[in-house]
Amino acid sequence: MSITGIILAGGHSSRMGENKALLQIGGKTVIERIANQLASMSSEMIIVANNQEEYQFLGLPMVSDQWKEKGPLAGIHAGLTASNTLKNLIVACDMPFISTELGKILLKKLDTHQAAVPEIEGRLHPLYAAYRKDTKEAAEQALRDNRLRIREFLHDINASIMKGDELKRMGFLYEQAHFFNMNLPDEYQMALKMAAEKGKHPK
Repeated sequence: MSITGIILAGGHSSRMGENKALLQIGGKTVIERIANQLASMSSEMIIVANNQEEYQFLGLPMVSDQWKEKGPLAGIHAGLTASNTLKNLIVACDMPFISTELGKILLKKLDTHQAAVPEIEGRLHPLYAAYRKDTKEAAEQALRDNRLRIREFLHDINASIMKGDELKRMGFLYEQAHFFNMNLPDEYQMALKMAAEKGKHPK
């Protein structure tokens, strides 16, 4: 089945002080690392970015938020609107160590649900999650109503919240690195250390 990988690169990176998607880890930018991982799971890819010039070097299709300054939900909506496939895997641009194994589990869950979102140790991760294209309308309605919390949007659709215990039962042994995201300079330094210790990103 055709799958679209959608990278959300629309944030301001204000806490980092520079574009976190373009920071280098192991000789590649974070967004390149993500794109490489998504390429093994998807037949198409889309970058959602409001400053598109910065990502021209990737050679990938790009779209901008239709709803400006509305946060990640607007990015999800823009990506799903542009997608040509039923199944979509959405990733934030600041997650350098995503797991392809987890991505495939989330996508498989879309056979029975409109979305599949991991929840690890009580924390929801809607920006490394799978969404069917038919959730676009619910996202648009939430944006119209100015209900911008993704957790609320997930209540509007048939979403499977996949907790750590369920993932373990399915044979996926997650690591904290799989959900690590960088917002602060200290977190970037931590990511560099994690990459050096691993030698490569976790499977």
